[in-house]
Amino acid sequence: MKKLLFLMIPVLLMGCTKKNEPAQTLDDSNLTECPSGNCNFLFTEQADLQENKTFMTGAYRLFWASQQQDGVTTTVYVKAPMGGDTFSLDKAAILSGKVVFERNCPACFSIPFQLVDGYVKGRNASPEKPADQTRWLVETKLYLQAVNNAQLKDTIYLKQYFRPNFAAN
Repeated sequence: MKKLLFLMIPVLLMGCTKKNEPAQTLDDSNLTECPSGNCNFLFTEQADLQENKTFMTGAYRLFWASQQQDGVTTTVYVKAPMGGDTFSLDKAAILSGKVVFERNCPACFSIPFQLVDGYVKGRNASPEKPADQTRWLVETKLYLQAVNNAQLKDTIYLKQYFRPNFAAN
């Protein structure tokens, strides 16, 4: 019994240690490029999304990245918590609606995709500055699959600085 207890103590201690948030290890190497030259990486505070993707007052720090290329606009919205200098969203948060993906092409016959997995992590790159002067580094990896065909898959990877789209002062 003593030997079993002796072996279990290290296991219990390892289970009780605090794990680092993935966002704390986020660095600015390998930032993604904007292939079309027509991209936006913005955020606002105390916001949320309506069903039609328009902004409204809410409880989130709302990040959005959009890219226009060849008549197709792709936008990813991230509803991050307002508190703290880092955040991390997992698959459960993504599937619960904290991340919204939209691909819009009025002249295309495109296949609708839905989010099925992924992660988002972010870190305030200048926490000493007021909110309207700061930048957030956000990394997103989203896995998509076609709504009516699980064989068709896509991945969106983004790592970029987001700038404020509001004035607080």
